[in-house]
Amino acid sequence: MKALSISLLAVLLLSLASCGDKPAGNKTEATVSAVPAVTAVTAKELTPEEKLTKLQKDAEAGDAKAQFNLGVMYTNGEGVPKDGVKAFEWFQKSSLQGNVHAQAYLGKLYSVGWGISKDIPLAFDLLQKAAEQGEGNAQMWLGNMYRFGDGVPKNAVKAMEWYVKAADQGNANAQESIGSLYFKGEGVTKDIAKATEWFDKTGTTGDATFKFQLGAGYQYGISQPKNPVKAFEWYLKAAEGGHVLSYGTVGMMYDKGEGVPKDNAKAFEWWQKAAAQGDADAQSELGNRFHFGKGISKNDVLAYAWSNLAAAQKSNYQIANGANKKLNEHLASFGDKQEKDRAFQRDVFEGVLTPAQRAEGQRLASNWKKGDILQASSGDASGSISPDGKPSKKGTGTAFAVSSAGHALTNNHIIEGCTEVKVAGREGIAKVITSDSVNDLALLQLPGKSKDIASFNPEPGKLRQGDDIIVFGYPLNSVLSSGGNLTPGTLSALTGLGNNTNQIQITAPIQPGSSGSPVMDQKGNVVGVVSMKLDDSKMAKATGSIGQNVNFAVNGQTVRAFLDANQVPYKTGGSLFSREKSNADIAEEARKWTVLVECWK
Repeated sequence: MKALSISLLAVLLLSLASCGDKPAGNKTEATVSAVPAVTAVTAKELTPEEKLTKLQKDAEAGDAKAQFNLGVMYTNGEGVPKDGVKAFEWFQKSSLQGNVHAQAYLGKLYSVGWGISKDIPLAFDLLQKAAEQGEGNAQMWLGNMYRFGDGVPKNAVKAMEWYVKAADQGNANAQESIGSLYFKGEGVTKDIAKATEWFDKTGTTGDATFKFQLGAGYQYGISQPKNPVKAFEWYLKAAEGGHVLSYGTVGMMYDKGEGVPKDNAKAFEWWQKAAAQGDADAQSELGNRFHFGKGISKNDVLAYAWSNLAAAQKSNYQIANGANKKLNEHLASFGDKQEKDRAFQRDVFEGVLTPAQRAEGQRLASNWKKGDILQASSGDASGSISPDGKPSKKGTGTAFAVSSAGHALTNNHIIEGCTEVKVAGREGIAKVITSDSVNDLALLQLPGKSKDIASFNPEPGKLRQGDDIIVFGYPLNSVLSSGGNLTPGTLSALTGLGNNTNQIQITAPIQPGSSGSPVMDQKGNVVGVVSMKLDDSKMAKATGSIGQNVNFAVNGQTVRAFLDANQVPYKTGGSLFSREKSNADIAEEARKWTVLVECWK
């Protein structure tokens, strides 16, 4: 990434629009968390069903804490279906016994009208009483009502007072809100340094733009001392939150070792993510990396394709909102030079290709659309066949990390017969520890450790036909962990092809490269591993028709038995208080522990 491109982002720092927070009262459903200080006391050896039964029994016997916890479970759908009416009933019973936490949650339900008719005055009264007794969530929610004028006149000063009380108790949402008020100058004098201090307490902000601007502040010493480590931390948080401008910045810092250890593979990963969003500088950088084999296997066709895309873009470095005319003219001239440099790069890379490779590169560039990550097809035109007889890439699939020691699962048919197994974006070779051809499973040792790992459904035998599932993998054009493809579907049968009890049947569309992908439930826990799809031609020949979305996965019981047999430690999720997640959250988590694997022969 060009240094000036990054510095321009700093110039934009103070003119970027801040996204306003939305009042909690606009939500149609309560989304709250259990209060840490009030937890259900259950025996560790009990199953989730037994824990729920005991909790219900205690609640019905009049235990106020159990009544409160049961209300939280019905609010969040933790172990029971979401039910606002039942949540309200249990909170009310607990509140009548003097449970201040239940009183706060009743106020929240009245404020959003979930499980009971919306009543803002009553909500305010309940929240104020609970807040005055020191209930942290009530203090936070009361602050929101003042901040957004929800049933009371807007008063940022009063909002700040309640946020501070909640923050003093460690309420992360309140700490974040205080940071936001300082950042925007609501109710207080705008103070980026203080905003940063409060955001630092939580490690998060509600808007990725805040994170990006905080990163720039640390990088360039704006409103706080320069600190490259802090700058990287905030840029990374912004990037992980989907802030496109941060993708290339994170890649640059990994490339330079600025604020983080130098890592070519990580730099490539983030630049590829930026390139997929149309960043010309990132596309140009990818061209260089594929051409020289820096952080990725050398591929002249992809080098040409990415540089072709970069060269086709016009540079526009004009600063909005009536910026200085001379500065704009200078930036425009800089943009002209950038365009010429990218065109020169494209011409140089084109000069080393055969006619067939040139045609393939042009095809890839012309078919590209925003969000795509280019992948050359196999054969001489792609540049993947080495003229010196060394192994070349013959196929790809998906794998996912299951232990912090670097163990990963994939399909046997992906790695079978491979001379080498590589992981896109990582240096080194993945070792095949063992495989099971009958159940189509393979255990890999990935190069390096795995910080993020999958969690498995603790009771795979209790899946039900019709359950929603999600598949996350790397089909078709994706070649690195920053790509990824999420496909939702349904568990259509509890057995597989020919009533194979080691498989499940799913409706999520499966494409080449999806093999080895994790199949997850709505909590993000793995319930299977994608293995195969029904062969359309064979199906048509046998029955005269083509099956629609007939796909199979190795079921969770078989997968866990495979891991147990090979003494691989793995994590299970789905505790009593776990809750369903959005598909976006599941994709964000799965992207951290899934990888694209390559078979080289």
